[in-house]
Amino acid sequence: MTGKLLGAVIAGGRSSRFGSDKAIAPIDGRPMIEHVVAALRPWVDELAICGRAYGENRFLPDCPKEGLGPLAGFNAALRYAAANGFGAVITMPCDTPRVDPEVFAALRRQTGPACLSDCPVIGVWPVTLAAGLNSFVVTDPRRSVRGWARLVGAVELPIPAPLNINYVTDSALLDD
Repeated sequence: MTGKLLGAVIAGGRSSRFGSDKAIAPIDGRPMIEHVVAALRPWVDELAICGRAYGENRFLPDCPKEGLGPLAGFNAALRYAAANGFGAVITMPCDTPRVDPEVFAALRRQTGPACLSDCPVIGVWPVTLAAGLNSFVVTDPRRSVRGWARLVGAVELPIPAPLNINYVTDSALLDD
């Protein structure tokens, strides 16, 4: 991918399946979101948290409003990136604390939209998709990440997805 890269941690969900705020659930003594931020930061020029404020990181509210799923975070990130001279956005969900660096390397090698076939929330998205995504978020009742990725012709990368923690029981990684 050419141009500056914005890293966007998608963190606006309600964590209803998890039962509490999973972004701040401890793993190895640190909130889960901090693991994602630390893994993504070296691969991007700037980092933002979409859908919630967290620490000193740039906060981007879900767009056009909260409660519309991960694509509202993508939308916020792409709009910010387009307005601030970035070429693309790398998206990561806040609930994937163990990411192999090869995932980021593979995303950076792409020349157009691409995502992991097993976890399309992990992807790279050129800012040229910003206007079309806004329309999709507003008009498509499902707001499916996979559906949007296919609509824009994203390459589905056959890289194994990192563990996605949706339930407390998903992983022995969680501290008590």
